[in-house]
Amino acid sequence: MYDYEENKGFSWTNLFIKVIIVLIFILFTVWLLSLSNKKVSNSLDIITDNVFSENINKMKEVGKDYFTTERLPEKVGDVKKITLEEMYNKKMLLTLKDKNGKTCSSKNSYVSIEKKDNEYLMKVYLECGKNSDYVVVTMGCYNYCSTDICEKKNETDIVSKNTDTEDNNDENVNDSNIEYQYAKSTGGNWSDWSGYSNWSTTSVTKTDYRDVETKVVDVDSIHQTPVTEVKFMGNSSCPSVSGYTLTSNVNGVCTYSKTTSDTTAPKCPSVSGYTYMGMNGFTCNYSKTTSDTTAPKCPSVSGYTYMGMNGFTCNYSKTTSDTTAPKCPSVSGYTYTGMNGFTCNYSKTTTSKTEYTLSYYSTGSGSYVPADTSTYHYVQKSADYVYKCDSTCGMRWYYTYTIYKKIYKTVTDTTTKTASCPSGYYQSESTCAKSSTSTTTKTASCPSGYYQSGSTCAKNGTSTITKTASCPSDQSNRSGKCYKVVSYNKEETITKKVTYYRYRTRNYVGGTTDYKWSSSKNDKQLLDAGYKLTGKTRNKEIGGK
Repeated sequence: MYDYEENKGFSWTNLFIKVIIVLIFILFTVWLLSLSNKKVSNSLDIITDNVFSENINKMKEVGKDYFTTERLPEKVGDVKKITLEEMYNKKMLLTLKDKNGKTCSSKNSYVSIEKKDNEYLMKVYLECGKNSDYVVVTMGCYNYCSTDICEKKNETDIVSKNTDTEDNNDENVNDSNIEYQYAKSTGGNWSDWSGYSNWSTTSVTKTDYRDVETKVVDVDSIHQTPVTEVKFMGNSSCPSVSGYTLTSNVNGVCTYSKTTSDTTAPKCPSVSGYTYMGMNGFTCNYSKTTSDTTAPKCPSVSGYTYMGMNGFTCNYSKTTSDTTAPKCPSVSGYTYTGMNGFTCNYSKTTTSKTEYTLSYYSTGSGSYVPADTSTYHYVQKSADYVYKCDSTCGMRWYYTYTIYKKIYKTVTDTTTKTASCPSGYYQSESTCAKSSTSTTTKTASCPSGYYQSGSTCAKNGTSTITKTASCPSDQSNRSGKCYKVVSYNKEETITKKVTYYRYRTRNYVGGTTDYKWSSSKNDKQLLDAGYKLTGKTRNKEIGGK
């Protein structure tokens, strides 16, 4: 009864509502997480951009300080460069790192400057891991520069500055939109000069209101220069060799020696033209195949000639010869004309009875054209029916013809046969020869420095070996001397000339001042009228022109 009542209270509607609530909660949580991740990603991008920009600005400032007058390219199109690694070496900049603390590429990152017509173009390139970018800065010598050259400012910045500054020199700005102020004071007088200011390295320009003095002073500064020095640490050491005694150590080559007893087998000499056949004690056996047409070297037997001795070696010789000429066979109908090596040459000549060529002989004429003979050939040229009187008068045929002589063809036929050698002979180039074999024996000798001992050669002597001396692992071996590379910083005092400035001022008292504007920095009409440049400039649009 209890189970029945419990089951009766279950509701599918309540279960469905709970599932819907859980799904809504999950979707809301996912949406919040996506917003959070997007904000984190945007924040990381901002941090990355800020760190990269700061690093590239640091490099730009170093480049502006580094490229002084003596380091600028001289010709239009020339480029000079300093890498980030060189900046580190010159202690001009601390190590640049990205947002993750990893160092930027010191070899690929650089600042370069290129000379244009009247200005310079400075490029600052930075590479940090997968991120790389660059900025381009226009540099030049402008009236607002406090150094040799400086970064070019926007035109609006120049106008704003010139409006508030009395001492703008603007010597290098030459723009059609710029006007220059001239002033002429009348009816007054100059006050006395004030006292001189303190000496300073800040550049000051002389004007009517300001007198400037300069002096050049040698200033010493101490720089730390990295120095790498190869230092001699002593001679290299020789290792010990078991059984040997060290006898010398010269240029890193260690020489050792020990007394030894050495034996070796007798050595048979080479015999020109003979083949070594083996040894019997100190007797060396040789053989060769010889031709009776050459002088063989013979053993020590009757009939051989003694030729002398070389140490233990005795030389003997005899000469035999047996050659004959090749023989050519006869060829029926042909005449033998000679021999070239083993080739026998023959020839015969025949004249054709039917084959001939024609050769012009003469011309002829008459009442007929003769028939061909074995010697001549007749060819008719013309035939005319004419009135002619010989034995009787009347109309007759009259012929002209060409006579050719028959030149019969003569044929010379040649043939060849191969000559043969008599029985027992063989062909040897252009002659016939037969072979015989002779043998000889020689007495073996010991190598230089050895002596004969029974059936072997022996000597007593000293054995030497060499090894290379060594240095400790942190040192290098150079011809038996040990050197070590030592790095340290060396202080150097560098003297450079520095220009100091001081000035005094005065005022123009009383009178009136008339101001005029001109688009020319060298307005001759105003200058001739007594006007002088005040140093102020303005944009034409601001001036209302």
